[in-house]
Amino acid sequence: MFKRFTEHPKNNNMTYFQHFCFSCNLGFQFSIASIYAYIHAAFPFLYETSSQDYAATILNAIDEKKIHKV
Repeated sequence: MFKRFTEHPKNNNMTYFQHFCFSCNLGFQFSIASIYAYIHAAFPFLYETSSQDYAATILNAIDEKKIHKV
């Protein structure tokens, strides 16, 4: 049963805890991005590029993990 918790992180060259922290950080980034998107929806002149900027930031973070994979 424990293998289910460790197989995916191991396949991505991370421990369970490293994967947990990385995924929590991504979740936090998505949460912040969604707040900016809601503000932009109501006030289109604010945060005009925030969705694109956060998407690029999150994609770069994921790509960095792939680059460092052994």
